[in-house]
Amino acid sequence: MPQFTMILIDEKDAEGADIADHVAGAPFREGGGDETYRCGGCKTRLLVNVSHAEAHGAIIRCGKCGRLNIEPHHHHH
Repeated sequence: MPQFTMILIDEKDAEGADIADHVAGAPFREGGGDETYRCGGCKTRLLVNVSHAEAHGAIIRCGKCGRLNIEPHHHHH
């Protein structure tokens, strides 16, 4: 079950994009695959047991530290 640390971005980098708001205490999304994605700042697990397709292109604001995360482009091309 691979775990990945997401990449932190600035608000300006996310301008115009849909930002998902994670709530501290539970993953933003869970189930459907075998990959886990953690906040690049505080390592909170944001996406748990998801498929790569579910994480692809996601921008998530961590409910614990407030940082913006995008999925790491680890197996593209």
